[in-house]
Amino acid sequence: MASTFQTLLEKLGIQSSFSRPRVSNDNPYSEAMFRTMKYRPEFPYKGFENLSLAREWTRTFVHWYTCEHQQ
Repeated sequence: MASTFQTLLEKLGIQSSFSRPRVSNDNPYSEAMFRTMKYRPEFPYKGFENLSLAREWTRTFVHWYTCEHQQ
């Protein structure tokens, strides 16, 4: 199965990567922002009602994170 998948990737012109996904030190900036995000009191642990509410919450958080939190 793995060799078949590798063959498919090669046919599609996709180069395999041996990076380590989901390792916290691969992108420390995004990991720090995500950690701050999930510990905010208003973080919606039960999820969002729809995509537009998720986007609005994220837009508000990113503005706060870049303009107020980092100062």
